[in-house]
Amino acid sequence: MNKINPYLLITVCVSATCGLLFGFDTSIIAGASPFIQTEFNASNFQLEMVVSSCVLGALFGALFSGKLSDNLGRKKVLVITGLIFIIGTIVAAIAHSIEYLIIGRFILGFAVGMGSFATPMFIAEIAPASSRGKLVLWNGAFLTGGQVLAFLVDYALTESGSWRWMIFSGIIPALILTLGMLVMPESPKWLLTKGKDHLALNILEKIRGNKSMAEHELSLIKSTLNVNRAKFSELFSKKLRPVLFIGLLLGIFQQFMGINTVMYYGPHIMKQIGFSDSATQMFGTLGLGITNFVFTVVTLMLIDRLGRRKFLLIGSMVAALSLFTMVFLLSSSISGATAYLALFCLVTYIIGYCISVGSLFWLMISEIFPLHARGTCMSFVVAVQWGANFLVAASFLTILHALGIAATFSMYGTIALIVFVYVYLKVPETKGVSLELIELNLEKGVPTRLLGQKSA
Repeated sequence: MNKINPYLLITVCVSATCGLLFGFDTSIIAGASPFIQTEFNASNFQLEMVVSSCVLGALFGALFSGKLSDNLGRKKVLVITGLIFIIGTIVAAIAHSIEYLIIGRFILGFAVGMGSFATPMFIAEIAPASSRGKLVLWNGAFLTGGQVLAFLVDYALTESGSWRWMIFSGIIPALILTLGMLVMPESPKWLLTKGKDHLALNILEKIRGNKSMAEHELSLIKSTLNVNRAKFSELFSKKLRPVLFIGLLLGIFQQFMGINTVMYYGPHIMKQIGFSDSATQMFGTLGLGITNFVFTVVTLMLIDRLGRRKFLLIGSMVAALSLFTMVFLLSSSISGATAYLALFCLVTYIIGYCISVGSLFWLMISEIFPLHARGTCMSFVVAVQWGANFLVAASFLTILHALGIAATFSMYGTIALIVFVYVYLKVPETKGVSLELIELNLEKGVPTRLLGQKSA
């Protein structure tokens, strides 16, 4: 395994704090929502709005951040994101009406959307090809770690019902991100698009720890450099359309497989499968969050050895089989034994989801787009992904109560099977391949499944 430069690792960790905030602020609502519903006497629809307003904000944040990151740079966007996290946390924590809480959650979501786009792109652009997958997935590990942290905070404060403190505790990582990114380097690839070659070379030397390696990488980047930024209309051009569709479909599949129903409404699902005690429901949700975190780390450790396609194919099939098994169990009478078997199926579903589109959507979209269009493409794809997330979050309780848990999760299992087929037919293996080679293959019109082949 290649040794990673310590300065590079510090830069990755600080920027990945944005991923931690992503996981924390989208998941903290799982434990807070029952107490919010009680305090404000909120209907199911109002509760769905509290949960999904964060997701809706993320959609707009992702759309807004593409051009901003191309104009201001990846680093400044992450600093701005941290400041917005701080503002949103304060507004949501002190809200004294359901409307103000929705506004605070929307602001938090705006920051989540900006960060969910900017962080994987920033890390992919500073990482060497040999360890890019692992380093981008540090953001995923921080994200799922943030979910676990949120569930731990929820569990610790469940007895007191202090939902305001649940939300306000996110102020600490928000401060770390904002202050930390002020002293981190800018993406060398972005600097080159602005004609700052000397500064880009200096940063490459620091994050690679080797001058000749930095000079070689600089020449590779220049060989694919196009300072003319892609316009939105160009996204659907013949050259970009194939990889754009991969990004869009992986993002939509990621949400329609149903993961965030578990992350946002975990206690409600625990109740549906047979666990009646609120502490037990929250403890079960925490267990699912820990599973997600552990297998994100496992994926991180193995991704640059085993590759992207294997994880995507195995994970999507495991998720599908787990969901259909759970549906079969819940179609019969729900008992104590059935509840624990259904929980086991949820755990294996989380594992399959995590090692496939859960982790790898963010990695794939940071790799497949050419440099001149990366900001525009990723911004659009992430915005659509958040749009799909919003549809799921805003409708889950309504669908669950209308169709029941078995029919609801049957839909998610079917999507997982579709993911397996699509990945097999269209998604390339990009392990160990430079972003510049992927771009050159795309320029040649190589089929998407072969974009990562060095002899394509």
